[in-house]
Amino acid sequence: MEQMKFEQGDLQQEAPKRIKKRQPPRRRLRALAVVAAAVLAVVAAFVLLDRTAFDGLRRSIAYMQAEKDESGCARLFQYSSDGSSRYADLNGSLLVASANEITLLDDKGNAVYHTALQFSQVALSAADGQAAVYEIGGRTLYLLNSRGLVQQMDLEGDIFAVQMGQGGRFAVTLKKTGYKTTVSVYNGKGEPLYDFNSAQSYLLTAAVSENGKYMAAAAMSQDNGSFVSSLQIYKLTSETMAAEGTLEGGVYEMGTVGGRFCAATDKALYFVKTDGTVTSYDFQGASLSRCGLGADKFAAVLLENYASGGQTHLAIVNAAGEEISSMAVDSEVLDLSAAGRYLAVLYSNKLVIYDQKLRECAVLEDVSSARRVLMRSDGSAVLAGTNAASLYLP
Repeated sequence: MEQMKFEQGDLQQEAPKRIKKRQPPRRRLRALAVVAAAVLAVVAAFVLLDRTAFDGLRRSIAYMQAEKDESGCARLFQYSSDGSSRYADLNGSLLVASANEITLLDDKGNAVYHTALQFSQVALSAADGQAAVYEIGGRTLYLLNSRGLVQQMDLEGDIFAVQMGQGGRFAVTLKKTGYKTTVSVYNGKGEPLYDFNSAQSYLLTAAVSENGKYMAAAAMSQDNGSFVSSLQIYKLTSETMAAEGTLEGGVYEMGTVGGRFCAATDKALYFVKTDGTVTSYDFQGASLSRCGLGADKFAAVLLENYASGGQTHLAIVNAAGEEISSMAVDSEVLDLSAAGRYLAVLYSNKLVIYDQKLRECAVLEDVSSARRVLMRSDGSAVLAGTNAASLYLP
């Protein structure tokens, strides 16, 4: 049998390289999922343990190009205003409305919308990045967002009140011929969603629920010769009243807090569910000085008790009507504003940003030029003066 011969390889040649096996796709995806889960766990722990620090991190990233002074303020906005001016923050843009004009400035201070007005009494309502500017008793409404004018609306009645809500939805209370009052609900484009004509009760103001399914109107009616207040609740698919919650006192301000309707009267702060269930925070004879309903899960009230020598009291209340925290206030309060998890109080000599426990998150001294404060949900605040506004970045 013939012997087989094998050729020897060249030992001086480079040794063959081992070919690395490709990792199966499932294994790679599993590894990426583990890494992503670990990162999310770290972020979640950080958020849960210190939300204030997390908001500070967000601000440092979002406003890294802002030129700040030593106090942490960035001077962004220049405008003209007068004693009638109203202000709103629209996702970083500043809206200034007076009886003579509307001006909208973007986050760089550039005017993106301007129009002249001839209003006798201007009013403004803003929420969730949109605003309505109107004249009390007039028929024209300007609907705006951070980019400019959405729609100029000419309504069929005299406007009593407008309340902006979540998702751009808003309620307009007006006097229409043939009825005591009418409430119209619109979406963020100014398109009609719902109309309710009241022939029995005078409706003072109204709000849309956070989920956009209900409308609640503050009603005033007579019972045995005396006036009675209530919150009438309607589903936006029916003109039949779904529920009613009894209130005491006239309604000064209305909105939503923690998924419930919230009405501030001269007697108490009321929280009403869509089924009519009412919880309240009684003012105990004190007078309501200021109210902030813009936070996610709490309302803030500034109360003055003239019976006890004019003592001023600041309270934070949750949607169950329970006082979360409170403090005595010795300084004059020029303005207050709530957003997200924060409350900004503009005193005559300083600005203080609190959390819902009334713990100080930030303090800014020397605010003599500021007349209004607009709290932002990220923990920053806009300080508005007569002709200029600055952004405070703690």
